Amino acid sequence: MKIAVFGGDKRMLFAARAFADEGHEVLLAGFDHLISLCDIDICGWAQAAEQCDIAVLPVRPAAEGALNTPFSEKKIPMTELMGLTADKPVFTGFADQVRAYAVGTVYDYSAEESFTLKNAELTAEGAVGLLANEYEGAVCGTDILVTGYGRIGKILSAYLKTMGARVTAAARKAADRRLIAESGLAPVDYPDIDFADYRVIINTVPALVMGQSAVDRMRDDVFLIELASAPGGFDLSRVRERDLSCIRAQGLPGKTSPLTAGTIIKDTIMNILTREHTPG
Repeated sequence: MKIAVFGGDKRMLFAARAFADEGHEVLLAGFDHLISLCDIDICGWAQAAEQCDIAVLPVRPAAEGALNTPFSEKKIPMTELMGLTADKPVFTGFADQVRAYAVGTVYDYSAEESFTLKNAELTAEGAVGLLANEYEGAVCGTDILVTGYGRIGKILSAYLKTMGARVTAAARKAADRRLIAESGLAPVDYPDIDFADYRVIINTVPALVMGQSAVDRMRDDVFLIELASAPGGFDLSRVRERDLSCIRAQGLPGKTSPLTAGTIIKDTIMNILTREHTPG
């Protein structure tokens, strides 16, 4: 099978290599400064789209009508790319960013349960590493607030507890707060948070859960990590006005563990192909 991998961050390079290691012919496009990658051909995006059997797009595929290509200075128009792959399966993350341009079949690998769980694990692990490297205090014994108790929040809170942090997890649902308590963590609902209690606050919620009044109640020496996609959980304008320490760490697996993240993308796509082509 001839697979074209288009653009994206470092995890897409490792996904391409993982496909090649399985014996597939791989074409790589949207990486201007590469001459080759192992035995993988670097070629123009139009050539890759025309020659491939399936097209693989990044986890965050598009913005402002163009493919997400941080390692390329050339714009790849989504309308033209999708036109050339109209008769081929397209695999992408966050498929809503692609379906507006697509004519053929689009599979969303980021919506697969196996992908989301493993990606959450990598995000939580990356956040712990970021905290250990960038926060000037020790994790052990530190009062840490994790906002959100979804996949990432659950795993991250457990990691931090294991490291000896005093972890409070915020959740709106009473059922989630019961799970938090059963896990040996301190549960809290958002209206009840005393932000001055925490030296570290890590957000996992892709919605503004900490507006201006919440930011105003935080310590001057608080350390903030934003893991969620836009708009994120913090009022960033107020964070900047107060000159608080804040690291924006969206797309963490692509930065801290691209090899594993790329392999997960490959595995998820191969699982979808097997499922879609298995009778019954």
